Parts: sequence; structure tokens; C-alpha cells
Amino acid sequence: MENETVIQVCNLKKRFGLDAGFFAKADQHVYAVNDVSFEIKRGQTYGLVGESGCGKTTTARLLIRMYEADQGNVIYYGDGKLKDVQAMSKKELALFREKVRYVFQDPSRSLDPRLTVYDILTSSLKYSSKWKGKEDARAKAAAILEETGLDAKDLDRKPSEFSGGQRQRISIARGLIMEPEVLVCDEVVSALDVSVQAQILNLLQDLRKKRGLSFLFIAHDLKVSCWFCDTIGVMYRGMLVEEGPAKDMFKDAVHPYTQALFAGAGGNYKIEKNGEMNTLLESPKGCPYAHRCSRASEKCREEIPEWKEVSEGHKIRCFNA
Repeated sequence: MENETVIQVCNLKKRFGLDAGFFAKADQHVYAVNDVSFEIKRGQTYGLVGESGCGKTTTARLLIRMYEADQGNVIYYGDGKLKDVQAMSKKELALFREKVRYVFQDPSRSLDPRLTVYDILTSSLKYSSKWKGKEDARAKAAAILEETGLDAKDLDRKPSEFSGGQRQRISIARGLIMEPEVLVCDEVVSALDVSVQAQILNLLQDLRKKRGLSFLFIAHDLKVSCWFCDTIGVMYRGMLVEEGPAKDMFKDAVHPYTQALFAGAGGNYKIEKNGEMNTLLESPKGCPYAHRCSRASEKCREEIPEWKEVSEGHKIRCFNA
């Protein structure tokens, strides 16, 4: 049912040790994700957008426990039950990962070049609760491959024999073979030509309608995200700074950083102050965007803004917007 939450991310935090060789200072960390919360609705797409290094991929990997969170929770509403992903046993986590599948950015690196397409598609199926033997697996693999726009005859070929767009279709097919509820798409079109991007996005839209899928869609391209997503969360230095309906975000962006992103994407906004995103090497203090914002006050540098609702479903973290 639409508008029903399928995954709720609550106050996630993650820091990594800063390893910089023999002379690295002890106890230095990169604060990658800082108090991130959002919801993915059933049958809808939530887009995480922002510059490279802002924490989008780390957040996605925390969601499926590829990384363990330092703080916070991921709540999964599956089979009519509420489940805390952080508290799952190894067996429960394996079942959760059947329902929530990850599609990686670069298929040339995520697809083993030594394996055939059949082996790639069925390698995870073989050790799942859905395994019903080789004959069933091959039939499933052939059907999924055709559903994603390839041919059943391609099952015995290897990834090197395909183009980049075709390899991404194989990656999507690998996720779909487990019959998931949610696909996490991590920059799935960023390495593709524009015409191929459109084909993959149209395929994902068709799959969403046909299968009732939900998506977490990670991208740095705002135009693509506004077209593909239902809701967009704009991320900067590990923190969400604005969230709202994707269809209105282009004209209704309020946060200075979101406006700057649209300016860079060819929108009508003027970038007030240039600069680059600094890595957070200390626990967050103040607005994450204060060092680049021409509107920043002393309060911005000292206090983290609370969420403020500017219209229905549209909220920001900003003192001066």
C-alpha cells in the first residue's frame, strides 16, 4: 500500500578511523554520517543527493549493515512486523538482504569477469531461502534477464562481452532475482552515456510499477533525481539539510546549498559563495554548510539547526533561509 513506510532510518551516525600512514595522529576520525533520518515509502523512491564524499553511499551501506552504525537504527516493516535491522541475528539479516537488494555504481567492478551471467545471477540465490534447484534457478535467471531487456541466450556469456549499459542491466537482474521489496541504487546511471541513462531509468520505472518496488536512489545529478524520485533528501557533510517533494524541489529549494546545487545543474539560482566541501574531522558543531554560506552568522557556526517545516512535506535545516 502506497504511503506505507517500508524502511525507516533513525538518527544514523558513522565515523571512520583516519588512517594516514605512520605519522597519523591517534584517535583521528572522519565523521561520515551525522544524525541522518528519513523514510522510504512502499512503492515510492527516496533520493539522496549531494556532492561526492557527502555520505550518501555510507548511509546506504549502513542501511543494509554492510557497515555497522555507531548510533541510530534502521527499522524494516516487513511481513506485517517491525524489525530493528541493527538487532537482527545472522539468519534474520540474510533474510532482510533478500528483501533489500543493493545495485552498485560500477558494474565492471561488481560483476566477476570470470563468471558467466548465469553464475552471477544465481550465486546469491544458491544460498538463499528461495533456492529450488538448478532447473528452477536457470528458468528464473532467463526470465529476469528478459525482463531487464536482455536475452535468455546471454546466460552463458561473460560480462566483458557486454556494453556498460548491458552490464548495468545484469546488475539490476541480479538484484531482482531474489524478488525484493526495495532496491538500493547507488549511482547506477552516473557512469553511463545520457541516452543509456534514460533507458536504464525507464527500465527502473517500469519495474517499480510492475513489481511495486521501493527505491533508495543515490545520485549527484539533481535533474535525474527530480525526474525519477518522489522525495529528495539533500545531503552535505554527512547531514541532511533539506527534504521535500522531488517534483517541486527545483522551483521551491530553500536551503542555500540546495540552491547552489541547482545553480551548478543549470538552474536559475546564483551561487553566493564558491568553495569545496571540507571533510569533517571533528564531531559536527554548527551548520555543516556554514563555512561556504554567505548568509552564515555566528549562531550558524555554533549550533546545528533543527528541522523546520516550510510547507507540507518540505523541511530544511537552516537559521537564515
